[in-house]
Amino acid sequence: MEKILTACFLLIFTQVYSQKTIQLLDQETEHPIAFAHYLYQNQKGNTNANGEFTIEYIKGEKLFLSHVNYGKISFTDSEIKTALQSGKIYMSKTYVSLLPTTIIARKRTAKESETMQINSSDKLSHDAGEFLSQSGLIGGIRKSGSYGFDPVMRGFKYDQLNIVMDNGMSATAACPNRMDPPISQIPLNMVDKVEIMKGPHSLRYGNSFGGSIHFKSSSNGFADKATAFGRATASYESNGEIFRTEALAGAKGKFYNFGIFGAYSEGSDYEDGNGDKVASGFNRRNIGLVSNFKLSDSQTLQLSGNNNYAEDVDFPALNMDLREDDTKMISVGHKITFKNAALASISTSANASFVDHEMDNLTKNLNPRKVNAITEAETKNYAFRSEAAFQFKESSFFTGVDYKSEQAEGIRSRNMLMGPMAGKTVYDNIWQDSKIEKLGVFGEYHFALDETYFVASARIEHNSAESDGKASNFVSVNPNDPSDEMNFSFSFGATQDIFEQVRMGIWFGRAERSGSLTEKFINHIPVDVDPYERIGNPDLDPEINYQLDYNINLRTEYFSLDINLFNSWLRDYISSEIRSDLTPLMATAPGVKQFVNIDKAVMRGFEIGFNQSITNNLYHRLNLAYTYGKNKEINQPLPEIPPLDIRYNLGVHLCKQKFTPELMLRYAAKQDRIAENYGETKTPDFTVLDFKASYLFSDHFQIMGGIRNLFDEAYYEHLSRSVKGSSQAIYAPGRNFYLTLSIKL
Repeated sequence: MEKILTACFLLIFTQVYSQKTIQLLDQETEHPIAFAHYLYQNQKGNTNANGEFTIEYIKGEKLFLSHVNYGKISFTDSEIKTALQSGKIYMSKTYVSLLPTTIIARKRTAKESETMQINSSDKLSHDAGEFLSQSGLIGGIRKSGSYGFDPVMRGFKYDQLNIVMDNGMSATAACPNRMDPPISQIPLNMVDKVEIMKGPHSLRYGNSFGGSIHFKSSSNGFADKATAFGRATASYESNGEIFRTEALAGAKGKFYNFGIFGAYSEGSDYEDGNGDKVASGFNRRNIGLVSNFKLSDSQTLQLSGNNNYAEDVDFPALNMDLREDDTKMISVGHKITFKNAALASISTSANASFVDHEMDNLTKNLNPRKVNAITEAETKNYAFRSEAAFQFKESSFFTGVDYKSEQAEGIRSRNMLMGPMAGKTVYDNIWQDSKIEKLGVFGEYHFALDETYFVASARIEHNSAESDGKASNFVSVNPNDPSDEMNFSFSFGATQDIFEQVRMGIWFGRAERSGSLTEKFINHIPVDVDPYERIGNPDLDPEINYQLDYNINLRTEYFSLDINLFNSWLRDYISSEIRSDLTPLMATAPGVKQFVNIDKAVMRGFEIGFNQSITNNLYHRLNLAYTYGKNKEINQPLPEIPPLDIRYNLGVHLCKQKFTPELMLRYAAKQDRIAENYGETKTPDFTVLDFKASYLFSDHFQIMGGIRNLFDEAYYEHLSRSVKGSSQAIYAPGRNFYLTLSIKL
C-alpha cells in the first residue's frame, strides 16, 4: 500500500511540476522583469517581455537567476517547488549591492551578509547619527552626551558626505557648530532601510564626495480592501532617566495608503563609568504624515511632511546650549512606469526644509560671567529631482537632473557684562545671508558582459555661491566675490562572480566638491576641534577625491566574509590655517583660522565583516574598520580620524526562535595619530561589553531589554569633543539598563 501511495504521489508531482511557466516580478511594483537570465542545470535562457520562463523540474538542482538590476540569486530545491506551485518569483532591486555598499535594513535575509537590522527599539532613536554609530563603519562627532552626533565615515565628514532621505529630501544645519546636523532631522521611526554607499561611486542622488547615506522610508503598499495598521513602542533607560516612545497609525486600500507617525523622547544628565555626571539633558519630539496614492496602474503620488522639535539640549563641549530647534520638512513625489518599453519609469520629486534654531549661554555655569550671548539662525533648503530609468535587454540606464538651494542667515547678540564695554550689546552677522545653488545633470549605466557586472556613473554640477549681507570685518579679509564653479565627477567599476560563492569588485572614482556655506561664509565662529574662531573663504578651490575601492565577498549558506580596501588621493583638500593678522571677536578664542586649500592629502583603510551560523540557532559576527589619514603638505595626520574599531557579536535563537539573547563586545584601539595643529589629543583604547535579549510573544507583541556597558567602563570616543574650558573629553554613559516594549497591529 505504501508503494502504491508513493507512486501516486510521484505521478501527481510529475504532472504538477514536470514543466511549468514561472513569472518573474518586481517585489515593489509587481511589474514583470524582462531579459533576466535563468540557468537550471542545462536549461537556460532569458525571461520574455512578460517576465516569463519555462523549466522542467529536476530534483535536487538549484535555479540561478541573474539580472543587471537585481544581481544574481540562487534558489534551493524547496524554493523551486514553491515557485512552481505559485507560478511566481519576486525579486527586489539590488543593483546598489554591486557598489561598495552596506545596507542597514528592517528585515535581514541569509543572502544579505552586509545587513544590519532596524528593529523596533532602533525606531525609537531620537538621533539617526547615534543609531548609525552602532556600525563600526561610522563614527560620530559628539559635542553633547545625547544629541547631534555628526557621522564620520572613512575619515570623511560634514559636507563631504551626502545625507538624503527618499531620493533627495534633506536639511541644512542652522547652527554653525552643527548642533542640528542634517542627520539629526531624519525621522528614524519612518525609515525602512539605510543604504551606506562608500566612496564617490554613487552620483545619482547628489555629490557623493566621500560617501552617501541614503535613508529610505517604509512602504506599506496597497490592499484589496480597506485595512488599518499601526504600532506603538516605548522604552526606558536607567542611566540618564531616558524615556522614549514612538507610534504609527494608518490605513490602506486599493488606491491609497497613509500613516501618521510621532515620537517623543526626553532625558537628563547621565553618569559615566567614573560616577561623574555628564550634562546631557534633552527634549525631542516629532510628528509627520506619509501618504501614497495610486493614480492608475502605472502612476503613484507620494506626499510627506514632518516637524521635528527640540528644546533645552545640553552641549557641554560648546559655548552655548540648544534652546530651541524647530524644523519642518515637506516632500512630494510622482512616479510613472511603462510596460514593454525601453523607458521603464520617470520619477520626479520636490522637497523643502526650514530650520529655525536658537541657542544661548544663559544656563551655562560661567564664573566669571563676562557676556550673555544669544544666537538666532535659520536655514532654508529647496530641492528638485527628476530621473528617467531605461531598461534594455542587457543593460539599464538612469539619467536625470537635480537642483538644490541652501540658504542661511543668523545673528549673534552679545550683551557685555564686564570690562570697558559693560552694558553694551554687540551684534555679529554669522551667516551673512549666504546662499549656495547646485544644478546637476547625472547618468548611471549598468551593463553585464558574461558574468561581469559594470556600473559607470557621472555627474556635472554647476555650483554658485553668494552672500547678500556681508559683514565689514568679513569683506576686509575677503574682498572678492565668489565665482561660479563647474564640478565634474565620475566612477567606473566592475563586479564579477569568480566562483559561485565568491564575488570580487574593483572601483575607481573621481569626485569634485565646492566649499560649503560654513567653509565659504562663516564669520568668526569656533566650529572645529580647536577653540580658534573660523572665518570663511569664498575663493576656495573645489576639493578633489581620486579613490580606488576593492572588495571581495565570500558567501555560503551559513558563512560570509566581506573585505573592503580603499585608497583616497585628495587634492586641494579643504582645511584651515592660522591668520595671525586677525583678532578674534571672543576673548575665549586664542586666535582666528581661515579655511584654505592644502595641496595633497591621503586617506586609506579597510573594513572586514564576518558572519557565521555556527549551528541552526547559534551565530556570531565580527566587524573591523580602520582609516589612516595624512596631510602631506605639513606631514601630519588629518584631524578627527577614528581609530581601529573591532566589534564581535555572539547570539543564539531559543524557544523556537522567539527568544534571542546576544552579547556584544567592542574594542577601540588607542588613537595616537593626531593632528596637533588642530588641538587634538591622544585617546586611550577601551573595551566595552553589552548584553541584550528579546522575546517575541506573538506577531503583535515583543519585549526587549539589556545592559549597555556591562562592566561600567569609563571611556570616551576619539571623536568626542572636550568639555568647554577644560581638557576633559565627554565620557560615554556608564552601566545602563534598558527595557523596550513594542506592539504591532
